[in-house]
Amino acid sequence: MAADDAIVIRNARKSYGKGVQILDDLNMIVKRGSIYGLLGASGCGKTTLLSCVVGVRKLDSGDIWVLGGKPGTEGSGIPGPRVGYMPQEISLVKEFTVLGALYYFGRINGLNDDVIEERYEFLSDLLQLPPKNRLVKNMSGGQQRRVSFAAALVHKPELLILDEPTVGLDPVLCENIWNFLVKITREDGVTVVITTHYIEEAKQANKIGLMRCGQLLAESTPSQLLIRFQCDTLEEAFLTLSQQQKERQDLGITDGSTEMLPELEEIHTSGATRSPAIHGNTDNNEKNEKVILSTTEDQTNPRKIKRNTWKKFKALMIKNILQFARHPGGILFALIFPMIQVCVFFYSIGGDPRGLQIGVVNEEAGNCDFGNNVGQVVYMPNNFTCDFIDLSCRFIREFNDSIAEKKFYNTQTDANEAVKKGTIVGFMYFGANFSQALQRRRDYDWLREEDITEKEVLEGEIQIWLDMGNRQIGLHVKKKLFDRFFEIFQDIISTCNIAKKYADLPIKFENPMFGTKDPKYSTFMAPVFLLTVVFFLMTSVSSSIIIADRHEGVWDRSLVQGVTTVQILIAHILTQGTVVIIQVAVSLTISIVQFELECKGSMMAVISLLLLMGICGMCYGFFISIMCSSHTLANYIATGSFYPVILLCGCIWPVEGMPRLLRWISLSLPTTVPGIALRGLLDKGYTMDEPTVYHGFLVTLGWTLGLLILCVLGLRSKTVC
Repeated sequence: MAADDAIVIRNARKSYGKGVQILDDLNMIVKRGSIYGLLGASGCGKTTLLSCVVGVRKLDSGDIWVLGGKPGTEGSGIPGPRVGYMPQEISLVKEFTVLGALYYFGRINGLNDDVIEERYEFLSDLLQLPPKNRLVKNMSGGQQRRVSFAAALVHKPELLILDEPTVGLDPVLCENIWNFLVKITREDGVTVVITTHYIEEAKQANKIGLMRCGQLLAESTPSQLLIRFQCDTLEEAFLTLSQQQKERQDLGITDGSTEMLPELEEIHTSGATRSPAIHGNTDNNEKNEKVILSTTEDQTNPRKIKRNTWKKFKALMIKNILQFARHPGGILFALIFPMIQVCVFFYSIGGDPRGLQIGVVNEEAGNCDFGNNVGQVVYMPNNFTCDFIDLSCRFIREFNDSIAEKKFYNTQTDANEAVKKGTIVGFMYFGANFSQALQRRRDYDWLREEDITEKEVLEGEIQIWLDMGNRQIGLHVKKKLFDRFFEIFQDIISTCNIAKKYADLPIKFENPMFGTKDPKYSTFMAPVFLLTVVFFLMTSVSSSIIIADRHEGVWDRSLVQGVTTVQILIAHILTQGTVVIIQVAVSLTISIVQFELECKGSMMAVISLLLLMGICGMCYGFFISIMCSSHTLANYIATGSFYPVILLCGCIWPVEGMPRLLRWISLSLPTTVPGIALRGLLDKGYTMDEPTVYHGFLVTLGWTLGLLILCVLGLRSKTVC
């Protein structure tokens, strides 16, 4: 490679998929301090070639040297601030303002803010930029292209790569741009490579390369091409070369070398060294060599590297914050969604069912005189006797509306039909001799085996038929009626001067070791629910971030300027980490303050576990975003993974109630073991040295680190292809 060569490409081949050849044995040389116009129709491989030059993609075979080194190697400066790159797409963050876009690309290229502001003033006049506070998403296509062009020029690069920069621009502005490019190549020794499918536009280039079907047909100055082909326009010359290429292909000649056109003096020869460029005199070469040495020294200076790294992180963090803050869904997911999710959960889960109706068939006292008859217990202390009168009415009254509203029916058939129609949740039946039968059972002397018929036993029972089609309501009514029966009966026998304990079953549940005798279902669900909410809210937020960067083109453009994939990922993690903190704070505050969720263990451990789970969800979202090429697919994966996790994580039903295989799958999920740990912290007051707790932390950390590693590997595999 000669000292005055800025770019040398030899035998370049690149294909996508099977049989789709984009670059076919292409050779090209660009001299320092010159304008090289790469011309060809859309789809001929210009954009792919330039992306290989700046190091975004790799060739399948062949070699590229740029500014004295191969892209991506130490000392080449590519990727890095030595190059300015304007891709064919706009490649700007839509939430940027004009000045914000220049700040971003200036900072990642190591410029101070005051220098960026000075460059803005110059570029604003040159390119007729919109007002500096206007957002990119509110600009026209032409205005966006001008801002994109300014972003490539802001740091005064040594090599300028422009992929169709003048598409859709005003002709007068196009002429000003070309005049500016000619000026910086002559006065500053800048090398410019510009692509366009407007062939006549490239007459001011020092040299043009005519490209078709992945092959460079010729390299020459515009005037030499016109003279050689005896034509008035470059389009005619390009048409002639295209026809000659087609004729060779029809003859079965597929060699892409430029020896197919020996009549051109500027044609490629395999590995030949070119004559000095138009502006490539000795003084200019010395100047370029000094620039290379200066740049290399800056790149190897530890203080310079550290300072530039900080500026890159600053630019990346501000970009991420602007994307989040100026996006309608940002505040929604950070603040509103956690509040809605937690409030809906506590208001809808765990409360006792209200407004239920239960039927009553009372053959003893009918409707108890519309509630005026409350039954009687007549105790006579003289002879220690106690009589029950219409005791069914007392039970009916004491089964109050907190359990269910009573609705009287004349017959069991009527009540049974009402249950089948869903009008009532069940019905109670009192026999005609309920009070006497219950009294008889009370006074039955089991030791003397006094006669008592089976009919009397049955008539002394409250028979209840429930609709168990709705299991939770059925179990609720069953438990409430059962508990309330013993409370009522204890009061009755105490009136008869009998100790209440004789009304109890011979089994007693003492105060539980953990929790309460009558815990709410929401207390069981809350720990795993909080973890799941934090996990999947962060997954939803982060699952589209990298996809958005890629689709907008900012990702590749940032890589060209020397930003690494790891730096981009870390910046996203730091930014989204703030969102995690907000969501955890909102969720816990509402749960503890508003809904009185009790925490018996260390609050710091609870917060730490929720924060780790949020970071884990964020990493999972990043992994989805890296592996998916579209927002639709990412949403499908994020949504599709939500339901298996919520069903298997032990939030809705205990893990112990699952088959063995599902139990092992459940325990391998990121929220199951941490959910058990959080339940231990909240309900049982466990400390960090309990295996139940630290296992939860270890599982969360393991998932987080595993997903981070997968993210880095995925980024590296997809960054250069």
